[in-house]
Amino acid sequence: MMITIQDIAEQADVSMSTVSRALSDSPRISQATRDRIQKLAQDMGYTPNFAAKNLMATESNTVGVVFPPQNQQISGNDFVLHELFGINEQLQSKAYLLATATGNSWREVYESVKMMVEAGKVRRFILLYTAVHDPITQLLNEYHARVVVTGEPQSLQDTLYVDNDNIAAAKAATELLMQAYQLKSPVFVRTTGDWRFEENRETGYHQANPQGQVLTLSENFSEQKQQLHAYFEQVTQVDGIVATDDKLGFLAQKQAEAHLPTHPKLPTIAFNASEYVQLSGRHFYSVDVQPKVLGAAAVELLFSQSTNSEEQNQQHIIVPYRLPQI
Repeated sequence: MMITIQDIAEQADVSMSTVSRALSDSPRISQATRDRIQKLAQDMGYTPNFAAKNLMATESNTVGVVFPPQNQQISGNDFVLHELFGINEQLQSKAYLLATATGNSWREVYESVKMMVEAGKVRRFILLYTAVHDPITQLLNEYHARVVVTGEPQSLQDTLYVDNDNIAAAKAATELLMQAYQLKSPVFVRTTGDWRFEENRETGYHQANPQGQVLTLSENFSEQKQQLHAYFEQVTQVDGIVATDDKLGFLAQKQAEAHLPTHPKLPTIAFNASEYVQLSGRHFYSVDVQPKVLGAAAVELLFSQSTNSEEQNQQHIIVPYRLPQI
């Protein structure tokens, strides 16, 4: 069995980037850490991937954009589409091409990325997801590719990422809706998905409304409808909705309209400024998190390597959000 830097990182309880730097004797980490990890790698039988290093000595004028498997949800396809618009516009200005890595499973996505780095000599990637112990990230680290992720990663250490301040955005959105409609009992609606943006938006909601209720829904649409139906039949005092994205907000508002006759259109605020705002109409608002700007910022960070030490140390870009007018 081939030992990888992920195996060493797990054994040493450090990040994969720390292992990579230790094995390349980087002065950015302490000598003690370098010695410990190098000895551990030797004891585990790690063999450096010299073929990968040699292959990455040259680079194609292509950036790989990696999607999670198509059976994994990304909140709002419209959001991702606008991200791609922003990415592509910036790449065109740099005379780079965009190539996507997709699949119906993580294995298919992995093989697609592997083909890009080995056959296509792609060494710059934007990941449209974040995950702990991601084998694709490990593969790209082995090939010394430069990687930027969209959204706050699970580990901030040595990870390049672009994101919004979702905690501040949710706090401001909740306060805006509560003040405009004099709300007493708005409910926060999210899914069971392991998405960092939902966790952060829930945190922001609680900062604005510490005692507020949270309704956590399945990621299955039919189950979401049933859960909302049951909730609004039981909790009749709810007077507003804060949702983690427009699709959830739209569905929650429609279910409330069907099962809360005293509130036919609950004031609702969500995120992404998508077509659901127009579909819902009255009393529905959305925070614009500027996905196109996020995509453009990802490219900016991807190409931000410089001899300037301050630029080299740039780890993330936070894109401002835009509150709706109520």
